[in-house]
Amino acid sequence: MARGEGAKKLVDLFAKYKNTLRAPERSVRVVVAEVISETLGFEVIETKMSYSLYSKIVTLKVPGPMRSEILLHKADILAHVKGRLGEQSAPCDIM
Repeated sequence: MARGEGAKKLVDLFAKYKNTLRAPERSVRVVVAEVISETLGFEVIETKMSYSLYSKIVTLKVPGPMRSEILLHKADILAHVKGRLGEQSAPCDIM
């Protein structure tokens, strides 16, 4: 923006941070647990999962039948999480 063109928009000032910042690990785990409870109707405690920021994979530490039900609805769960957290912070896979 050259001198004399007017004021910058507020949205443009935060564009740099919007493209580089990611949600913290705990926030992702909490959102995944909320989406699972809303989608499937059973409670998953967020401490029973781990999330790797760099590989973007959520690993579940839940009993087998619960895990298989979550994996059956994996695409739906990941779509809802992506809607809440955005493309940059959303996990890519659930294991």
